[in-house]
Amino acid sequence: MKKINLLLLASLFLGVVSCSSDDDSGTDVNNLDPNPVEETELDASTVSQGITVDGATRNTGDAPQPTGNITGFTVSETEQSGFLNSGFNIDFTVPTNYAGAYFQIVENDGTVAPDYLDIPANSTRSVKNSKSILAKSRKLNDNEASIDVDFGDAIPPGKFCYFLCIYDDQGNISEPVQVCVEVEAWGGNPAIEGVWNYTKQIENGVTILPGEESDCEEAELECANNQQLVVDDAYCYVLDAFKLTINSDGTYEYRSDDTSKNFDYNASVENCEAVFGPEEPGYYISKGNWAYDEEEGRLTLVEFEYVEAAGDQVYEGTEEDGYVDFDGEAVINGSEMVVKFSYEDDIVINVEFFLNKE
Repeated sequence: MKKINLLLLASLFLGVVSCSSDDDSGTDVNNLDPNPVEETELDASTVSQGITVDGATRNTGDAPQPTGNITGFTVSETEQSGFLNSGFNIDFTVPTNYAGAYFQIVENDGTVAPDYLDIPANSTRSVKNSKSILAKSRKLNDNEASIDVDFGDAIPPGKFCYFLCIYDDQGNISEPVQVCVEVEAWGGNPAIEGVWNYTKQIENGVTILPGEESDCEEAELECANNQQLVVDDAYCYVLDAFKLTINSDGTYEYRSDDTSKNFDYNASVENCEAVFGPEEPGYYISKGNWAYDEEEGRLTLVEFEYVEAAGDQVYEGTEEDGYVDFDGEAVINGSEMVVKFSYEDDIVINVEFFLNKE
């Protein structure tokens, strides 16, 4: 079954959070004051010691000086959010002979941490994984890289920056790029709190209701009689129900119920026609924390526990460093919330995901 975790990094989410006429609180959720705790400047040394990257080597002193002679290095954003006990990702483009990166924490006044991380290329990811229908997994292009930076529990809400530069297999070192991070506190926007139920989604103008097939994929096979068979909707996914609970204490929980087609490949090859077994029901439960970025009107869900069921198989697990299910903006109109995002699957697919508040 497909895991349904409400997400983004690697996908782009669009939207605006706004008040509706039936909100009698008088609060404009587009113009919330920033949380002063998140405006605190964090000590570079404390942050550096609280950060880890799998496969990286920590070295004392400043990162090596740039030599230039590297092209094709760009970082996707120069301001981003980080999340308590979880961290953040760094997405960037690289040349074909990319060999690794240097990462060093710096404060806004220019004070740098007393150490830096040397992150080899084999510690960067080649796939942006997603367990969500709201952010699709995709293989990164040859010129793309992503680093998963994890936080320990000693890093509080606040702000810091970092320098990132890359090096190639010839020893050339790029000029550093500075990126600033705001570590979000949990919770933040009372308008988002409550219980939300899925009502429909719209993909490139096509409306899909609960219980209707979506994300169908074809199968091409060679039959036992050597004929070719193409089954257009061999693998389809059905979202039957989805309930998201966002709590005032900064926690969330959701459950999705779904159905998957059971395409029988071997029987289809033998009979040279599409053969399906019984549909397989499943569900997914996610628990974690949510954060709201007041400046950008941005909602993030970070998963720390999950339960996944497919047929009679049930799996329970934890995400020690947190898993960002959803990171994007949402449109709130009274009792309706619409999450908007886009992803690429041969073509650009624009999705609107609708939820109603109980």
